[in-house]
Amino acid sequence: MEGIAVTVALSLVQTVLSSLDRVPFQKNLRDQVEEVTNSLGTMQAYLRDMEGREGRSWVLKERMKQVRDIAYDTENVLDEIMLHVTYRYHRHRITKKTHEFFHNLAHWIPLHNTMSSKMEGIKERIVGITASDQLGGGGGDGGGSSLCEGPNSRPWVEHCDHIEDEIVGFEKPREELICQLRGTEPRQKTMIISVVGPCGSGKSLLAKKVYGIIRSHELFDCYAWVRVSHSPKIEHILQSMLKQFCSSTKEPIPDHESVAVTPAKLWNYLQQKRFVVFLDDIWSIKDWENIRGALPNKSSGSRIVVTTRKLDVASFCSDEHHTHNLTCLSGPEAWKLFCKKAFQANKCPPELEDWSKKIMKRCEGNPHAIVAVGTLLSKKQQNPTVWKRMHDSLVSEVGTSSSLSIINKLLASYKDLPWNLQSCFLYFSVFPEDHSIERGRLVRLWIAEGFVEETRGKTLEEVAEDYLNELVGSNLVHATWNFDGRVKDCRVLNFVLEFIIQKSEEENLVSVLAKTADTRLSEKFRRLSIHNPSCITQISTAFRSNSVLSSSVRSTFFFKMDKLSDPSVITDMLGLPSFNLLRVLDFRDAPLNRFPEVIVRLTLLRYLSFRRTQIENIPKSIKKLLYLETLDLKQTGVTQLPKKINQLHNLRHLLLCRDRGKNHVWLNPDEGVEMVEGIGGLTNLQTLSLVKPDKNHKIIKELGDLTQLRKLGLIDLKREDGKDLCASIQRMENLSTLDVSSTGKQEPLDMPSHACPCPHLQHLYLKGHLPEFPKWISSLTNLFRIRLKWSGLTSNPLVALHSLPNLMELQMDDAFTGEELVFKAGGFKKLKMLHIEQFDHLHTVVVEEGSMSVLQKLTLRSCGQLKMLPLGINSLTRLKELLLYSMPAEFISGLQKGSDDREMVEHIDVIHSFILQDDGCWSLDQNLS
Repeated sequence: MEGIAVTVALSLVQTVLSSLDRVPFQKNLRDQVEEVTNSLGTMQAYLRDMEGREGRSWVLKERMKQVRDIAYDTENVLDEIMLHVTYRYHRHRITKKTHEFFHNLAHWIPLHNTMSSKMEGIKERIVGITASDQLGGGGGDGGGSSLCEGPNSRPWVEHCDHIEDEIVGFEKPREELICQLRGTEPRQKTMIISVVGPCGSGKSLLAKKVYGIIRSHELFDCYAWVRVSHSPKIEHILQSMLKQFCSSTKEPIPDHESVAVTPAKLWNYLQQKRFVVFLDDIWSIKDWENIRGALPNKSSGSRIVVTTRKLDVASFCSDEHHTHNLTCLSGPEAWKLFCKKAFQANKCPPELEDWSKKIMKRCEGNPHAIVAVGTLLSKKQQNPTVWKRMHDSLVSEVGTSSSLSIINKLLASYKDLPWNLQSCFLYFSVFPEDHSIERGRLVRLWIAEGFVEETRGKTLEEVAEDYLNELVGSNLVHATWNFDGRVKDCRVLNFVLEFIIQKSEEENLVSVLAKTADTRLSEKFRRLSIHNPSCITQISTAFRSNSVLSSSVRSTFFFKMDKLSDPSVITDMLGLPSFNLLRVLDFRDAPLNRFPEVIVRLTLLRYLSFRRTQIENIPKSIKKLLYLETLDLKQTGVTQLPKKINQLHNLRHLLLCRDRGKNHVWLNPDEGVEMVEGIGGLTNLQTLSLVKPDKNHKIIKELGDLTQLRKLGLIDLKREDGKDLCASIQRMENLSTLDVSSTGKQEPLDMPSHACPCPHLQHLYLKGHLPEFPKWISSLTNLFRIRLKWSGLTSNPLVALHSLPNLMELQMDDAFTGEELVFKAGGFKKLKMLHIEQFDHLHTVVVEEGSMSVLQKLTLRSCGQLKMLPLGINSLTRLKELLLYSMPAEFISGLQKGSDDREMVEHIDVIHSFILQDDGCWSLDQNLS
């Protein structure tokens, strides 16, 4: 955590120095900034050396806290300097020079006196720490060699953590694991089996149970169980394995017990034996490789079982066919386990049922959490008031119980993260319970906060996505996935959220205000997450009485504001001087109906979101937010952006569209936002969607200057725009998503058929009439998804698409006028989702053998002439969902149980038929599963 504070401060330095170069007579301040920067670099190196070593030393903890405070205060001063040196964009040289003169005159004294004095104070504090050898080599181990072991270096032991003699819900993975261990099929290599799951999922318990069963049946020549854990001593691991193997065979240990066991000695002992070894709680691939090198690889029938909380370790050790991914218990299983631990009679008293279920909800099916909480509750008075108290303070309650180790397990996983990922993980404390966060939103927030370090050859967004994948791979963050394998959205489990809220407040990273605002506010907290409208007035009162209290606030979020009767209280709060250094301001879902003018005074804002609010206009004064990187106006009432938006040269993501309803299954009828000419100057843009061209459509040509674009969405295109559009996007070498719509159903999209304008596309959405199918689409080898709407093609588009090697999703709406649609054999090898909508003349769909072999979801909508099931649907053995919207009665009748065609779809888990209601929403008509 201290490391990220230093990194954020360092990330500001270059911008500050460049800005000071434009201000005359400020060389002394510039020298001070450079001097403090060098000291911050030393601090960063010190923190990297100390990472993970503060766990047993209060002295070292205090030192690192001092470093963090200095970094925070340095960041504050640097931001204040930026407020004084910020310049406006000027088109004309005379106005620019005039503004510079008066700006420098007005801000010379604050820079020369106040800022210089503050930098001098920080420098003296750094000298004070260094003089006491706190950042020198002498203080490296924090006063004890035991620090070198780290907080997670638990002594190696030969036992499994005891949670419960028997946990329900493990029956299936237990039997599968036993079956794999008992297998007698001839194998040239030792079989390696992985058991992976998040903290507290019961990996070790499952393995322990299976180990006991296998050993009792004497299926192997020799046996061993070792707990590897974090930072293991490999020589001790090998010595214990050899000792256990010899004990199970009743053989003496080779040579002498005191002689060190080398990998070669263990290898020689095992190479003629059929052995099984359970390696419990492996944390890293390196540890696995060190142990694996001592175990023979060509032992007939031998087995190695690995338990780990990390997905990359599990996948590295064994293939997917030998990996058991433990998930949360189902509702009935979780309830059964909870009652077993909390109540002697295994039955919940009626008066406790409500609070029991609320507590269970927070455990979210995690076996260890359920056992921990149930065990604690079994010792408490069975009273609703007592159980309510337990619900409200879950983490603090279990944290003080010596019999519960779930919090210690979480702490170990947290401490194992690099410091930059620790901050990213704790950042989830901003969001309420049960709140899922979209990948893109989280990535943009991390960047705006300064959490993401630049990496050569990658954008900040790509680096941030790597961070997220690491957290998901560590099983600390739970994710849902897009069809292309990328995270769609993510969240942390509720008991994990309780833990990170507590840690965030300890680290002054986030202050969560859900009930009252008069507690848990320190002078150093950086982020304010408000979950209760009543807190806003309280915060304003507290900040007015103590301006220092909020001087460090960098981010403010508003959640659960639906009961906010007077939105002006938000404006009043943000108008306080102590909010001037805000970088992130997120109003998503807040009841705002106009743009608060006070926002344009927040010069340092990098992230501003009005998503799903009712604002309708953006003022010209938006130009003052010179550092703005993300402006999110999705699903607002904004129809046009002011021309001054083109002065925001740091914009990376401009997210626009008006939501007009969700009656369609997949293509929402969104309305774009009009932009005027001048957009070509926003050369840092990576996302621009959805945009309506100006009246003269001049911006189509200007788009060619936006060479950093990754995602582009345009609507209301005319036929004559096609040539200029293709010329522009040919210059966008990194474009991965293109979404274009014509002015109407009959307006052609003139996309040249001869040349590919963007060869690296992964997502392509074409909405408009296509006189002919663009031939270049067949060359898009990276294409994951394509959507065709209103194409009106007379030739079968499948001919050009069936050989695309990576196509996973195909959606077609009124795209083909033919009567028969044939999916040729061997085509669409990776297609997982197929959607066919409003094919008015289609009466036959044919799926030839071997086509769409991995299809999982098929959606049919409003195909009035299609009255029989697709021929060959029975060959789609992986099809799990068949969704039907306003399909003919004859088609539906063929799916009824007992009908002649029913056996063709018996392998499909979900078959639902929907009808369109008068209010324009779809409702389930029949469950045909």
